[in-house]
Amino acid sequence: MSEIQNVLLISIDCLRADRFGEAIDSGLVPTFASLQNSGTSFESAFTVANTTDPSLTSFMTSDYPFAHGVVQNGWGLDESKPVGAEKFREAGYDTFGVVSVDHLNHEHSKLGRGFDRYFDDASYDTLYPILSRIYDTKLFNTIFGAVKNLGTQRYNVKNLLRDLGLIQLHCRTGRSVTDDAIEGLERADSPFFGWVHYFDMHEPRNAPRKWLGDHDEYTAAMMHVDELVGELLKALEARGLREETLIVLTGDHGEALDDHGYTGHGRTLYDEELHVPLVFDHDSLPDGGVERQVRTIDILPTLLSLADAEQLEAPGEPLFDDGPVETDRRVFAMAYPEFANAVAVRKDGWKLVRNRDSDEERLYDLEADPHEREDVSERERERRTDLAADLDEWLVRFEETGRQEVDSETEEMLADLGYKE
Repeated sequence: MSEIQNVLLISIDCLRADRFGEAIDSGLVPTFASLQNSGTSFESAFTVANTTDPSLTSFMTSDYPFAHGVVQNGWGLDESKPVGAEKFREAGYDTFGVVSVDHLNHEHSKLGRGFDRYFDDASYDTLYPILSRIYDTKLFNTIFGAVKNLGTQRYNVKNLLRDLGLIQLHCRTGRSVTDDAIEGLERADSPFFGWVHYFDMHEPRNAPRKWLGDHDEYTAAMMHVDELVGELLKALEARGLREETLIVLTGDHGEALDDHGYTGHGRTLYDEELHVPLVFDHDSLPDGGVERQVRTIDILPTLLSLADAEQLEAPGEPLFDDGPVETDRRVFAMAYPEFANAVAVRKDGWKLVRNRDSDEERLYDLEADPHEREDVSERERERRTDLAADLDEWLVRFEETGRQEVDSETEEMLADLGYKE
């Protein structure tokens, strides 16, 4: 049995756990299936924020958005807040990161800290700076939103733009991300910590036409990313590094797909936006599923623990201690403030969601009602009071988050991606 020498964390935007599992069961994502079948799969993993920058900053700090201050996309992490990549580098690891959308660039997110190489903008298509500015205008988005689905499911305005190669310009393509990740592997000295983030599953979704005839665009985009991750893992194996590298696969948040009346993320705290896959694959770790509830803020502490690196001083905790965690961890989560000033706690098979503006609370019995259709807050008042106290205890730890100013171009770019009303 080989020891863990290297760590490769692969995160995928908008990857929800149930659709991930369905794609595996249907044989559509062989790379993901291979990782899950040979790895430790945490079946009840939840993000603490349902949008990209707050969630991924929580990944890297092992802390909640209200603590690290990045509660909206385009905001940057304060330099005083430690990040996991710094801990890996201090422990003697070579570090590289590859991100895939403009607001994750170090200039905006400040997430490049601790990485020896941070691939954040060199591989954008040459048309990206021009077309992204067009895409980012309110006029374009108003018109595109009205006409994108005109036509048949197969032949419509959106698919015409996809065939012209224009849809993919909402982000760095998975092709560019994979190429940079392979370059990161080629340049890295062992031991290394690498982080690769794919954005192709995010609306408007880089879904190859070859799969759209038989699959919806969310599934087709997942199949596309699965194929690219497979290329990345083959490159790792070709360099003789696969057996000594821990692979971690997860999503930054989920995606609503009309489950509760809309498509996207950030607006609600239902499980379709919070529940993500989480797989650790290395032959020194046990294979099989773990049902215990865990959080995405536990990922970096787990990696640092397995690498014998210094821990972050933050709420996240390692998921292995002579075996996988055996008790549930309370999940606290926040929605995107631009859309909803809401928070939630998930504990013991129940979830309480609070609107912080109106103080309205909704309670769901997740065992009896896994799709969260019936609010039982009036019927289960004792349970509601208990979970409300948990939320209060959690929220009182944080000072009010100061608003960060972002430039007008970033505001327009966030509007293009659906993060502005």
